[in-house]
Amino acid sequence: MIVQIEQMEQALQAPVMDAVIALSERIQTLQDNPEGRIYTAYRAIDQTLTLGYCVNIDAIGEQLRDRDFVVLDSRRGTRREQRLLLLTLKEIGIASSYSDNCFSASPNTVSHLKHLGWPLGRLNQGLKSRNTRKRFNLER
Repeated sequence: MIVQIEQMEQALQAPVMDAVIALSERIQTLQDNPEGRIYTAYRAIDQTLTLGYCVNIDAIGEQLRDRDFVVLDSRRGTRREQRLLLLTLKEIGIASSYSDNCFSASPNTVSHLKHLGWPLGRLNQGLKSRNTRKRFNLER
């Protein structure tokens, strides 16, 4: 019994240290770049999400609008946070569409993004609807 407890303690040490390191890196990065933002944008024509990081949300919003995307939500964040999200989505089997940060706006993808704490804005409101356009209520 004592051996099992020691094994459990050792098994938990690495994940705890990883979390402490990740948290300290996040705080340092946010202090170095306080304007950094992670965001979600949506394009209705092909029901695509783009998940990104930027330093200037206004400038990226303009670039996205030129490609018919609407920025749904953003929050302070780091480039590392975006990269970790993209890796996590890949590991759980959610494939990107035509670029590394673009994904189908399927209920499965949106559900995972919600659980991973990604800023979703209006997408949070419609997770139960079957029709994507009605679900996201993003018709122009």
